[in-house]
Amino acid sequence: MALIPAPKVAQTHRLIVAALLSCGLIVIVALTLNAQRRPPQHEDPDDNFQHDVQAKMEKERRDGEWNKLKEDTEKLFQVVNELKEMVEKSNKDTFSIQILKKADEAEKVLKDVKRRAKEGF
Repeated sequence: MALIPAPKVAQTHRLIVAALLSCGLIVIVALTLNAQRRPPQHEDPDDNFQHDVQAKMEKERRDGEWNKLKEDTEKLFQVVNELKEMVEKSNKDTFSIQILKKADEAEKVLKDVKRRAKEGF
């Protein structure tokens, strides 16, 4: 492998830097010219109305999702309390299948709450 003399390396670095600066300058000029060519955007009352309608619909959707999450959380609380009462009434010899069913119900509601929370509003 042959070594490149130091002056040639410095010259190569200067060429690379000059090329990168030139490319950057070209991009800046192109973006400036493109911004100048765009026509000014006029506000259309119909667009504002449409935007307001969409915003209202989105707010209603999010409010509905939030309310459903609150309802599911309340249901989870209720099911878990019922499960707790069932376990307290039983003992190691009378563990019933109803407790398992209630635990499955609690798990199902918990998964729904978790899914809704992950999906966001």
